[in-house]
Amino acid sequence: MTKDRIRLIAVTACFFLGLALLVAFPAWAAEEAHGGEQPGIINLNKTLILQVVNFLILIAVLYKFLFKPLTQFLATRADGIKRSLEEAKAAREAAAQTQKEYEAQILATRREAAAMRESAIREVEEERQRLLKVSREEAARLVTEAKAQIEQEVKRAKAELRAEVVDLSLGVAERVIARSLTTDDHRRLAEQVVAEIGSGR
Repeated sequence: MTKDRIRLIAVTACFFLGLALLVAFPAWAAEEAHGGEQPGIINLNKTLILQVVNFLILIAVLYKFLFKPLTQFLATRADGIKRSLEEAKAAREAAAQTQKEYEAQILATRREAAAMRESAIREVEEERQRLLKVSREEAARLVTEAKAQIEQEVKRAKAELRAEVVDLSLGVAERVIARSLTTDDHRRLAEQVVAEIGSGR
């Protein structure tokens, strides 16, 4: 209850008591004129005015020593509750803000992780392409070297084959010539060789 409400209640009580006195005053005057008391719960006489005054004094004392401290306590309590609610609201807002920041941080971390993963995948792909290129170049170099070695081997084999063929041909020719030449042919060939040597051919 606020102070205004308590004051309103006190004023209303005083108003109704005053109204009761106004209503009771004519009856009290009539009773004084008759000079006797009538039986009933409330007797309208001078003691009623004393009771009303006592009641108003009681209300003033209660208001001063009970309602005022009570209203101050209730106001303090209401302020405390209001402050607690404001603190709870501020804490709730701070928690919501912290949660938003945490969610934003998680989102940023996820984006960073995705970027790192994409970068790693890109680097792996680039390294794979580089290794493939190096492997192809190495394979091409090995093929070229192998071809060169094969060509050299073929040339050497051909040269050896030619030499063997020449040797075989000379051997066969010597045998054939040795069988077919006579001593006169030998002498004539020898003279011809000597003559060619002598002429410097």
